[in-house]
Amino acid sequence: MEKRRHRRYSRRFRVKFGEKAPSQTGFTSDVSATGMFVVTPRVPKLGTRRHVEVTIDNDRMLYFEGMVARMTLVAPELRSVMKGGFGLRFLTGAELMAEMVPHLRDPKRLVLAYGTIEALADAYERELKRGGAFVWSDREQQVSSIVNLEIDAQFSGRQLAFECRVVHVVTEQGRWGVALMFLDPNAALAGISGMLGR
Repeated sequence: MEKRRHRRYSRRFRVKFGEKAPSQTGFTSDVSATGMFVVTPRVPKLGTRRHVEVTIDNDRMLYFEGMVARMTLVAPELRSVMKGGFGLRFLTGAELMAEMVPHLRDPKRLVLAYGTIEALADAYERELKRGGAFVWSDREQQVSSIVNLEIDAQFSGRQLAFECRVVHVVTEQGRWGVALMFLDPNAALAGISGMLGR
């Protein structure tokens, strides 16, 4: 069974999306802290970026950019019983910043972003306080190599960076899951505790 890191909520919002301008339409079937699934017969290519406009109610709209992370293609004769569409992963502030500041695209730089203090506290209890973290990377990483892990507390505008050793790597659909251990766990935990106000 697939284990998701973020809870999904069943929500139906009208969506417009497109490569340069939001010209195609669909509806969300579920949303999470990191993405959403868009029900539409016109499915974009895997790995492409899309500008998205979500109508929350008649006078509120959300605008953001995302990456097509998965596709569900359904034959026309089955569309009355199955929903086709695509999963969209929201692009993070750190990813967008790397486009504006090129040196941030360092292949040895990995980022964990937390939108709320509760999300960071949950990650702290589940893995960070044990001296490491698990992060997805779009680049292959080598076991025993040293990388820089950035903890981005988006809710407070603070970032911390720590050196980590890669202890395990798994591959999944063109991305790499990287298990890390802090080189200086005491300093890392002290810094993260400070973000949590502990």
